[in-house]
Amino acid sequence: MPRDSSHTWVHPARNVLGIVAGCVSFPVLVTMGHGLFASAGVTQAPSVSPQEAPEVWLALMESRTVLELLSASAAHWAGTFLAASLATLVSASPKPTSGWVLGRFGLLGGAMNAFMLPGQPMWLMVLDVALYLPMGWLGAMLVLRLKGPNA
Repeated sequence: MPRDSSHTWVHPARNVLGIVAGCVSFPVLVTMGHGLFASAGVTQAPSVSPQEAPEVWLALMESRTVLELLSASAAHWAGTFLAASLATLVSASPKPTSGWVLGRFGLLGGAMNAFMLPGQPMWLMVLDVALYLPMGWLGAMLVLRLKGPNA
């Protein structure tokens, strides 16, 4: 069936809308992930910012177990995965472009987080930053596979 060329703006508009939806949903999804881990008994972050009281944050990081440290990163990765999935679901593109964009968006936030929070172990910062792009790609690829080849 021939494609209707009268609506050539629809596909690019859906691609942009998908990326915007992913970027808007990303912080919400990460916050929900943190809430999920908090309800599982992971200690909450202090109410003061790292810039106001770096010693409080340093003490918190030193007191956390490996599982507690990884829970925050898992919330970030899950937020990236789900935001990339949403962006790809809305997008009209048959490529994982929106997943890469959301992975980079998550990577930017993760890099900022790594520099703002004192006391994080180096292994955690490297692991955290290393998995944003793969999570964005995986989220996009899952949705593309579910959409099928004719989507």
